[in-house]
Amino acid sequence: MTHPAPHHPARHHQTAAILVIGNEVLSGRTREANAWLAAQNMFACGCRLCEIAVVPDQHDAIVSTLNRLRNSFDAVITSGGIGPTHDDITMEAVADAFAVPLIEHRFIVEAMTARYGADGMNDGRRRMTRVPQGSRLIRCEKTIAPGAHIGNVYVLAGVPDIFASQLDAIIHDFGDRPFHRREIEVKLPESLFAAPLESIQQQFDDVEIGSYPGRCGPDPCGKICLSSQNPDRLQQAFEQVSSMIDTLRD
Repeated sequence: MTHPAPHHPARHHQTAAILVIGNEVLSGRTREANAWLAAQNMFACGCRLCEIAVVPDQHDAIVSTLNRLRNSFDAVITSGGIGPTHDDITMEAVADAFAVPLIEHRFIVEAMTARYGADGMNDGRRRMTRVPQGSRLIRCEKTIAPGAHIGNVYVLAGVPDIFASQLDAIIHDFGDRPFHRREIEVKLPESLFAAPLESIQQQFDDVEIGSYPGRCGPDPCGKICLSSQNPDRLQQAFEQVSSMIDTLRD
C-alpha cells in the first residue's frame, strides 16, 4: 500500500534585504520611505531584515549588489526603477543578474491595451510590460503594471503607495514567528548603565537589546528597546533591565 507524500508548506523567508534603487534617494531629493515600511512589516511578520542597500540608477551597480544580496539572504525586495522612462532600468538589470531575457509579458500587454487602447500603447507603456523571463507577476490594486518575482527576488515599484500595495501582496512569503518589542524610557547617562546592560544581554542571546539616546548632556533621555520572537524570554529580559534601571535611579 502506498501513502501520499506528506505536504510541506512553502518555507517562509527568515532573512531578507532591501535594495533601494534611485539617484533621487542618493541626491537627497527624495526621502526614502519604502525600506522603512518594509522593515516594519518584516518585524511584524517575523522575518529578520539584515541589510538595506541604496544604489544609483546604474546597471552594473544594481546587478552586482543584487547578486551579493540574493546570495547572502533568503530573499531580496527591490524598490524603484520599474517605470516608463529611460532611467527605469531595474527589470533589465534583474534579468541580467539571473542571466535570462527581458520579455514583454502577454498578460501585461493585454491589460494595458484594454485600458489604454492600441493607440495608447506608446514606448513608455511598452517598457512597463517587460519582465525577466520566468517571472511570476506581483499584482496589486494600486496599479495595472505589476511587479515581478523571480528566484528569491521581488521587484517592486518605488512610488510609495504602489510599493505598499505590492508589499501587501507578497508579505505572506516572509516570516512565521512575529517579533515583539518592549521599550523602557531612561533619563540617565548611557555610561551609567552600559556595563550592567551588557551583562543582561549576555544572559539573553535570544533577545536583542539596544540603547538609543534621545538627548545627551546634563539632562539626558532615551530608550532601551528589547525585541524577541520569544515573548516569555522578552518579558524576563524586560524585567531585569527595568529592575537595573530602577536601582540606578535610586
